[in-house]
Amino acid sequence: MRNLDRVTAILSLEFPSDRRVAARAAAAGAALFYGFGNLCALAARPDQASVLRMNRLKGRPLQQAGSVTSDPARLQLAFDWGRLPRSFEAESLLALMTELHALGPIGFRGPAAAGIPDHLTVMDGDRRTVQHISPGVRCRSNALVGDVLDMIGEHVLFVTSANRSSYRSQRTEAAHCEMREIQREFGHRRGVVLIGHEDEAANRVYYPHHLPCSTSILGFHRDVREDGRPALLLERHGSLAADSIRQVAARHGYGLAIAAGAHERVPVRWPGGAQPLAA
Repeated sequence: MRNLDRVTAILSLEFPSDRRVAARAAAAGAALFYGFGNLCALAARPDQASVLRMNRLKGRPLQQAGSVTSDPARLQLAFDWGRLPRSFEAESLLALMTELHALGPIGFRGPAAAGIPDHLTVMDGDRRTVQHISPGVRCRSNALVGDVLDMIGEHVLFVTSANRSSYRSQRTEAAHCEMREIQREFGHRRGVVLIGHEDEAANRVYYPHHLPCSTSILGFHRDVREDGRPALLLERHGSLAADSIRQVAARHGYGLAIAAGAHERVPVRWPGGAQPLAA
C-alpha cells in the first residue's frame, strides 16, 4: 500500500479500488476528506484522540464536540428511541427521515444512544443529544463509510465540515464542495486522504433541492409545538430550504419551528466562482 502520510492525489468514489484505499487509510487514523452528497465533508474514527486531531487540523477548539455519520443501515443506532419526547413517534420520525434522506444531505439531532461517546454528544439541559449528518441515500460515499465502519467495528464516524474553522479565521467559513479546493487547503498536511466524485458538477445536478453548503439540521429531542401540533426544530438552515423541509414534515404529521440562530441561511462557497443557482 502507498505511504498515506502524504496523499495529495484525489481518489474517486466511483472506483471500488479507490474506496478501499481510502477506507483503509481512514480506518488506520487518516483524516478522510470525501464527497458528501453535493458538498464535501471530513470524517475520522470516533475515538477521542482522533477527534482531537481533526479539531487541531481544522483549527477548532480542541474539546469542541463532533457530529457523527454512518451508512443508512446504521443510522438508527445513533439515537435512543426510548427517550423521545412524548409528542414524537419513532415510526413517523423514521418515515420522515427516509423521505428527507431520499432528497439528499440532511442532519438530525436527537437523544443520543448509550454507545455514543460523550465527546460526540452535546447536553441540552438534562438531555444528552447527538447530531447525525447524512449525505442522503444516493451518495456513493455511503459504501465507503460502511467499509470503514466494518473495518473498525463501530456504528458511527466523527464528521465535520470540510473547511478551516471559523474559530481560527474569525469569520464565517463556508464548507467546500470541490475536492481541488480541499487539496489546496489541506493536501499538504500529514495523514490526509482525499476521495471525491468523478464529476462534481454532474453530481450536483442530482440534488436540485439543495445548495452546495452545510446541511440543514433538525432537532427532535425537545417537545416543540407549532400551531398546536408537534414540530421539529430547524437548528441550522443549510442546504435544504426550510419550506421544503416543512412540506415533508407536514406529510408525516409534524410542524417546523425555526430556532433563533436559523433564520439566516448558512453561507455558500460557490463552485469555481459560479453564479448562485435558484433554490
